[in-house]
Amino acid sequence: MSGPDPTDIFTHTGDPAWLLNHGLFVAEGRHVTRRLLATPRFETVALLLTPTAEAALGDVLGSALEAGVTVDVRSQAELDALTGFRLHQGCVAFARRRPLPVCEPASWGAGLSVLLERVRDPDNVGSIMRSASGMGVQRVIIGPECADPFYRKAIRTSMGAVLTLDVCEARPWPDVLDACREAGQTLVATTPDPRAPLLDEVAAHLHGGVILLVGSEGEGLTAQARAAAQLEARIPMVGAVDSLNVAVATAVAVYAVTRGRGHDK
Repeated sequence: MSGPDPTDIFTHTGDPAWLLNHGLFVAEGRHVTRRLLATPRFETVALLLTPTAEAALGDVLGSALEAGVTVDVRSQAELDALTGFRLHQGCVAFARRRPLPVCEPASWGAGLSVLLERVRDPDNVGSIMRSASGMGVQRVIIGPECADPFYRKAIRTSMGAVLTLDVCEARPWPDVLDACREAGQTLVATTPDPRAPLLDEVAAHLHGGVILLVGSEGEGLTAQARAAAQLEARIPMVGAVDSLNVAVATAVAVYAVTRGRGHDK
């Protein structure tokens, strides 16, 4: 394997800046590692495993070794000492990053996309990726000030969905929003604003390509993003709670739009 020595990589498992600088990302856990090894989209370069994890992944390790992947098996205590923290399921994989492609809305059809703006928590980004993959979203668009979708926690929370989902970058911002509208996409800004129409009412009239705009955990969408959208929609709330966690709200919105469109993609 060219590049840094595997042992050096392992000592930087919890250092996202070092990993990013060396063009690597971390996939943690047996399910996510298995998913990584199964996709040709990324090149896996090293695996760090406990003997238990090695046995659980035995059916795929032969192919990994043939492909030149470094496989290092150590005790849980040795893994913890080497990486600096306790690894989920005693299993971690390292793969080469690929630059996020710039989104090209002119090539998109009539499917549903989700665009994230300033969603800064990697767990929320990962959870949105998992819901998007499971509910038939065609792509997730990463807007400004979002957490890295290939940060270790985001990948783990997504259960590896980010490894196979169509993920692109919203550049140049905010001109890309105009390009999406010009390409025939309908931009729907999600908001807790009580003046906005209910999501179910908006979803019933959506056709063709749709992009749900989802904003930050605290402030929501910027005024700029809201102004660029043709429509706004809110999830009805009762009691003292005025909004949902952004990952939960996104899953609800995706379901409502999909159901309202009769699964027309």
